[in-house]
Amino acid sequence: MKQHLSHSRGFTLIELILVIVIIGILIGVAVQNGGQLYETAKIEETKQEMDALAIAIAGNPELENNGVRSDFGYVGDVGSMPPNLDALYSNPGSYATWNGPYISNRFTQVADDYKKDAFGTNYSYSSGATITSTGSSSNIVRRVANATDDLIYNDLSGNVFDIDGTPPGPVYDDSVLVRITYPNGTGGTVTEGMTTDPGGYFEFDSLPIGNHDLRIIYEPNDDTVRRFVSVVPNSSVHTEHRLASNLWFATTATGGGLTHVAGSDSLVADCHGFYFYIQNTTGGPIDINSLTLTYSGVSGYYRYIKWDGTTVFNEHNPSAGTGDLSTFTGTQIIADGESVRIDIDFFKTNPTGGSNVDVNNTTFTVTFSDGSSFDITTGACP
Repeated sequence: MKQHLSHSRGFTLIELILVIVIIGILIGVAVQNGGQLYETAKIEETKQEMDALAIAIAGNPELENNGVRSDFGYVGDVGSMPPNLDALYSNPGSYATWNGPYISNRFTQVADDYKKDAFGTNYSYSSGATITSTGSSSNIVRRVANATDDLIYNDLSGNVFDIDGTPPGPVYDDSVLVRITYPNGTGGTVTEGMTTDPGGYFEFDSLPIGNHDLRIIYEPNDDTVRRFVSVVPNSSVHTEHRLASNLWFATTATGGGLTHVAGSDSLVADCHGFYFYIQNTTGGPIDINSLTLTYSGVSGYYRYIKWDGTTVFNEHNPSAGTGDLSTFTGTQIIADGESVRIDIDFFKTNPTGGSNVDVNNTTFTVTFSDGSSFDITTGACP
């Protein structure tokens, strides 16, 4: 029997060329995608490094101790922006308050690794609020803050009272000294001090972020309260502090059973309301269920009345105006010898809303339901 041999046909030249072209295209796509993946990985690595640099400069807001932020980085320790990234790793001038290094190298054998992005290019930084990486195909910018002022120029205000909540008044205000100590920006510290106003009010400005030492001293008794205040970026912090004993009793007589604590009148922080203190010295408790506020020279309607921090009147449709009787949600009892803070707040141009109204430099006549009546005079907006 004859056997037939099969013959297989080889690739033609054209087919070989097509195969080579396809392989070349696939290799090109793989190389391109590989390059893109490589750059993407380097960009993500750079972003992580820049986050670490931002934390080194201004601290980690997620680190807390008993609910209070505990980490403010270089700025919190020194009180100024670092002049360069070197200052995050080594002390820039034998600064006593410098507590670094605030950043670490990925590789100990490369001394300045923390200053380079993942592409090996030095970061761009010049004591401002941004760090820039220029190593990739497009710049990467990491903001440390919206502006450097947010980190080094913040405000602190507060009020000082004695143990039962009475402010010092005009008799004792010059005896209450408030001192704050904070880093001065060049490796040391600075202490500023001021006496309170009659309402116990004090304020400091141009404070860097950080936890700063605050001392309140009643000089006649050398009675000192020591606190620390936490100043976060772009903030206006307000605090209240009480001394350890019942120190102040300066009052003015009124027409009813209540007395007005002299010098306790003060605007709230935004100037759209005010507060004052009353005291009962009759020998027995007094029940109060309403007040009437009369005023001229300012056109406004108030929404809130607070009795020692508790809202007892909240009306905005309509709010109360001059001469209106404002009835409390419940009868308030002020015991003999007790001092109570009264807040009247949220003044607007219309009974149903409108723009905010400043109530500075205004005299209000307050009449309580027991017949007590006296004038409250607000000062200038801070």
